[in-house]
Amino acid sequence: MKPVLLLQHDSEDPPGFLGELLQEHTIAFEVCDVTRSKQLPTLHDYSAVVALGGAQQAYDEVSYPYFIEEKTWLRELVAHEIPYLGLCLGGQLLASALGAKVRQHTQAEIGFFDIPLTKAGRQDPLFEGLPDFERVFHWHMDVFDLPSKGKLLASNTCAPHQAFRYGRHAYGLQYHIEVTPAILASWMRSLEPETPTEIRDHLAAIQHDPDAYFPAYHAHSRQLFRNFLRLSDLV
Repeated sequence: MKPVLLLQHDSEDPPGFLGELLQEHTIAFEVCDVTRSKQLPTLHDYSAVVALGGAQQAYDEVSYPYFIEEKTWLRELVAHEIPYLGLCLGGQLLASALGAKVRQHTQAEIGFFDIPLTKAGRQDPLFEGLPDFERVFHWHMDVFDLPSKGKLLASNTCAPHQAFRYGRHAYGLQYHIEVTPAILASWMRSLEPETPTEIRDHLAAIQHDPDAYFPAYHAHSRQLFRNFLRLSDLV
């Protein structure tokens, strides 16, 4: 069985909960630090690819020239129908690689939210076993448009394009499913001084009582990721 490849874009966003799940299933995986790699790995050496988040902007190829190669690589991945799951920046990069616009949003979306699934999302195998929504964690200031021929799977009023599928099983999500309490604590240390009070209060409530937030989030993340592994013929 070929391993899963995890693309890491930021040291502050490691595999986290997804690494734990892969270990539970005894599925081999490799982590590639995109920012340090001279060349992305050969696609056909992997059963599936998961792209993690990061603080970069997917549309800024001047500051982050490695995105040029990564987007070309993603188009090849889609063409060869290799299963892909992009989280936050990973989802934005997929959308950008497929010709959709990624841009700065008018507001930050940070915290735990229940994201409604569209009719297509409720019927998509990635969300099998979930209710009509998914409990997710957001930490983003950018949003993506829906690629041409992309199928919208989840939406809310803040960022209408929360999840999409392109082709058979290339998925882009605007949110995170890999976050652990330790990862969240590290992100909170990077909060900007101008962060709105309501966001700070929400994050403080999470830190005060993580058991009120993480169990449902991890249950939904576990189900979605298991579905992705099943789509990838790994479980």
